[in-house]
Amino acid sequence: MLQHSAPILAAAASPSFLAKGCVNVIELDSLKEQAGERWARIREGVFARIEALLRAKLGPNDLFVRLADTAYLITMPTTEAGDVSAVCLSVAFELYTSFLGQCDLDQIALNIVLSGDDDTLTLKRVPQEKIRALAEKVGIQDQAGRRAQPEELERLPGMPGYQATAIGQRAKPVQVPRWGAPLAAVAPPQVDHHFVPIWSVPNAAVTTYACEVKSILFSGRGQSVALKQLAPQERHVVEMTVFHAAMAQLEKSFAEGNKFLLIMPLSFEFFGAPAGRMEILSACRNVSHNFRSLITFMIFDVPPGVAQTRLANMVGALSPFGRGTVATISPSLRAYGAYQGIGLKAVGFNLEEFSAATPFCQNDAEQLAHFARRANLGTFLYAVRDKTTLKFAQDARIQFLSGPAIAPTCAEPRGMWRLPWGDVLSKPDMELWV
Repeated sequence: MLQHSAPILAAAASPSFLAKGCVNVIELDSLKEQAGERWARIREGVFARIEALLRAKLGPNDLFVRLADTAYLITMPTTEAGDVSAVCLSVAFELYTSFLGQCDLDQIALNIVLSGDDDTLTLKRVPQEKIRALAEKVGIQDQAGRRAQPEELERLPGMPGYQATAIGQRAKPVQVPRWGAPLAAVAPPQVDHHFVPIWSVPNAAVTTYACEVKSILFSGRGQSVALKQLAPQERHVVEMTVFHAAMAQLEKSFAEGNKFLLIMPLSFEFFGAPAGRMEILSACRNVSHNFRSLITFMIFDVPPGVAQTRLANMVGALSPFGRGTVATISPSLRAYGAYQGIGLKAVGFNLEEFSAATPFCQNDAEQLAHFARRANLGTFLYAVRDKTTLKFAQDARIQFLSGPAIAPTCAEPRGMWRLPWGDVLSKPDMELWV
């Protein structure tokens, strides 16, 4: 299929981007057809709506351009090809729903740009079975709701009767994600969080705090549920709740003169999913530039054998919004090449991922430190609980430590404070927090 292109496509549809498969085209012919003679009156509203959706969902390195009355080209250089199509699907779905009152997946036409020159693009239509698979992946379902009445098609942004929700606006941190199907079967959980002090060993001081889940309680479940036990939609709500709580605390503390650095943990499963990534990046764009230099993202629960390109895409997507990104290494992994040369600031182990059968040992600490020195990366251990592990970390010269053996968690960060090795090692075993 050929389409005319604008001069800006030289950048948006460059050969390197096309080779990665990260350039898509959304066609709006079905929307125009259903609007009929009203299209001339509503099209500017359609353009305004889709561009607002794209600005909310795309990152700072992404591009979009209108090709004609019924086509938009989207380029996402740091996103995997399949995730680009997922983002475009969610945008098209929201657009059609806004103007037609419902959206049948068969109405959506997505294309991957295969090649291009000065005045044409060659497109390959994404098959309907693929669209349905992507829809399931991001939580979109066919909606067999009512058809919009003719007068509803003329309700445009800025005109009476148009009830638009501001992009990025949320009434509550646990609000159902607007990108997918309603979570009617998922009751919002009660999510409590706390802050974990992180010790900078070279500076002999606690300088940083990680905001993490403390407990997750659902109605009808007697005890707290672990994050790993949650369904993807439940996990999404929980991790977004903690994210918003952390950012609110950072702003509150600094207004009170209590300064610290923040680690924001994001699980690989959550941020690796298109829906989770879209929601986090949308929220990050709302974080003040005054605080971005204080935030480090930590990707945890990274599975063994993760593809380097996938991890690199995550790091690249987060890079505009913080001082850097660190990542955990799976205890079962022994070759760390996927973590090298992708923009990470540090690598480390979450000791809670180790089992009683294969506990963390001196060799693990030494192997981590050896790789990090060769790759010019920092090192960390998360959830240190005993003096034996402290001795492993000291001998290997691990740079950042946290956990009950360092300091207890707290409801709010207490700022930066001095903590030399002597104070840590002199703590009696009975005082270690478990």
